[in-house]
Amino acid sequence: MTYVSSPQAPGGMTVPLLFGWQHILAVLLVLVAVAVVFLLIGATGAGGNERSEWQAWLDARAGRRADPAGEPLDDPAEPVGSEPR
Repeated sequence: MTYVSSPQAPGGMTVPLLFGWQHILAVLLVLVAVAVVFLLIGATGAGGNERSEWQAWLDARAGRRADPAGEPLDDPAEPVGSEPR
C-alpha cells in the first residue's frame, strides 16, 4: 500500500518557527555566565593588587634622600620645623 500525503495548504509552515533557537539560546546563556564569572573574579582580584602596588610606589617615593656629601638631609628624630643642633 502506498502512502499518500495530503497536500500542504499554501503558506503552511513545515518547520516550527523557533526550530534550532534553543541551541543558540543555550550558547548565549553560557557566554553570559562566563562573562559574569570573569568580571567577578577580575573585580575581586584587582582591588588588593592595585592598592599594594600604589602603596609600594608611595613608600619608594618617600625614601630618605642623602646630601651629595653623604650626610642625610633630614634627621627622622628631629621634629619638623625645629632648629638644627
